[in-house]
This record gives sequence, C-alpha cells and structure tokens, in this order.
Amino acid sequence: MSVNNLQRILLIDDDAGNNTVSRIFLKRVVLETEIVAFTDPVKGLDYISTEYTARPVNTILLLDIDMPVLSGWDVLEKFSDMPDGIKKYFTIFILTSSINIDDKQKAAAHPLVNSYIEKPMTIGLLKSIFLGD
Repeated sequence: MSVNNLQRILLIDDDAGNNTVSRIFLKRVVLETEIVAFTDPVKGLDYISTEYTARPVNTILLLDIDMPVLSGWDVLEKFSDMPDGIKKYFTIFILTSSINIDDKQKAAAHPLVNSYIEKPMTIGLLKSIFLGD
C-alpha cells in the first residue's frame, strides 16, 4: 500500500509504552495519517468490526504477537473471519519483540501478513516500509 493511499495506522499492542514510541516514530514518517492504538486486542477487534463496517479506509495494522487474553495469532484468526469488505482495506505487519524462528515462519506463511518487523521500530525501517527508501 502506498503512503499516498494510506489513511489510518492501527496499532494493537499490549505495551502502552511501545504504542507511544511507535506513534512518535510513525508521525515523523507519515505526517498526515491518523494513528489509532489499542492495548487491548479485543477492543481493537471491536473497533475494526464497527468502524470499518461504517467507514472503511486504507489501513496498516501493526500487530504484536505476545499479548494476554488474545495473542496476535488469535487476533489474526478472528480478523480472518471478518467480511472481505473489511479485510480488503488492511495491510498487516507483525510488530514484535519475538525473535523466534517459528513465529517468523508462521508470519511468512500467513496469507494476511505482509511482513514481520522486530522491535524496536526505527525511523529508517518505517521509511523503507512506507516510503520505499
């Protein structure tokens, strides 16, 4: 997805501090894009199912794997069950501190996952993702 078509970035990560840092870095790269963050994956999924039924926009989802209640894999499973009319607006990146090769392989094999990003996020990495630098 081109940054020109991007209208929203959605962060689902139980670490509020990481969401704050990610938001700061993202604002430096994609200045005019709305950024919405959730520390509770259930609330993030609820937001997607209600907001995107009413007002779908092109969105990048940055999704953590290791979270309580629902893991990132659980979120992806529930997201998979959403209507295609919602899913088509999303490009999904795993954003995680996991360096587990099994997680990387699982992400690479998942049809909804675009890429696997290891924390910490850097501005250089974001520029390469969003601007192709």
